[in-house]
Amino acid sequence: MPELPELEVLKEKLSSQIKDKVILNFVVLKPYVLKNYFQGDLAGHVVRRIQRQGKYLIFELDSLRLIMHLMLRGSLKFLLPRAKIKRSAAAVLEFADHSKLEFSETGHKKRMSMYILPNQVTLKEIQTLGPDPFDNDFTVSKLSDILNADGRQLKSLLRDQTKICGLGNAYTDEILWLACISPFKISTKLSDDETKRLYSAIRNVLEGAIAIIREKGISEKRTFLQIHNKKGKLCPRCEEPIQYVSYSNSDTYYCPKCQTNGRKLKNRRISKFYR
Repeated sequence: MPELPELEVLKEKLSSQIKDKVILNFVVLKPYVLKNYFQGDLAGHVVRRIQRQGKYLIFELDSLRLIMHLMLRGSLKFLLPRAKIKRSAAAVLEFADHSKLEFSETGHKKRMSMYILPNQVTLKEIQTLGPDPFDNDFTVSKLSDILNADGRQLKSLLRDQTKICGLGNAYTDEILWLACISPFKISTKLSDDETKRLYSAIRNVLEGAIAIIREKGISEKRTFLQIHNKKGKLCPRCEEPIQYVSYSNSDTYYCPKCQTNGRKLKNRRISKFYR
């Protein structure tokens, strides 16, 4: 699933490709993707600005906003005028110069979502988002308040979009590894020093990933990650084999030596772990 770094770079790339373009036509090829009833027409609207809020991309038009969440398998691709549309395309924006923006989704779950709303209407899901890690008011103190308001396992809290928006499975593994904190530790039990390390790790991991993705392009493989999806490989810091815990929808990777005082969690959800 695209997370904050990929979406931030995608926002920048799309801004350079379609900002100020006039929309000629908008076609929904697979009705499931449009989640609200929209009776109007996007023809004639100009793409004024593209923003990111957490994992949402927001296309600001003249009097409307097109809001996208790519979910697990969604993608956006800018096409030159004569390029062909893929069979997986769910919707297409065509511009006056006949270039296009293709909205596609692979897989069978079909969870990608699109909303077209008047500027004055705010999507409920966006209203409930927590602070973005790059917001000016996201400080160590703000992070401390978030951690202490909800006592649960740290990785679960960091992935909760109502607490902090933009983080997902891969980058939370990287952040917690860099901070040398267990993903299973209860959020209310972090020391002041751990909270400061966690805050620094959030910023450093995200900024580093954005810089790499800008240079090398967006890729699902994320080969630059240190421990995520690298079970059995040696920790880059201490050379202990990386361990993981598999859940129904995701896996958690961690270094026992760096993060859990040498303790390993059995690879099943019902296992108990220290707090």
